[in-house]
Amino acid sequence: MTLSGSPEPGRVVAAVTGMLDAATNPLLQNTLLQALRTADRLLTLDLSGVTFFGSAGVTALVWLSQHPEAAGKHVRVVATSRIVTGPLELTGLLDRLDVKGMPDGPPRTDRRPPR
Repeated sequence: MTLSGSPEPGRVVAAVTGMLDAATNPLLQNTLLQALRTADRLLTLDLSGVTFFGSAGVTALVWLSQHPEAAGKHVRVVATSRIVTGPLELTGLLDRLDVKGMPDGPPRTDRRPPR
């Protein structure tokens, strides 16, 4: 996990790569808390490099969205794979969070045109 500033003041990007599971959740939450404290207006959580997104990842996003340090700040999530968007969709977080970079839906297996 890395934190970086943005070209615009008050914005922070937290880029996460690899697996988000119970073993990495404490590090993730500490990094996100640091990012929240650093960002004045916008925190972008870039999950495009995540290879596994388990329940701990979902828990971290709920924790982030409800944390007192997030009050008055906008949190954007970049999710470019179904690895991340699938669990977000199943839990209803896809509708509650500002998610960008959504992949296309699952590939169609039939060759009939849509109705």
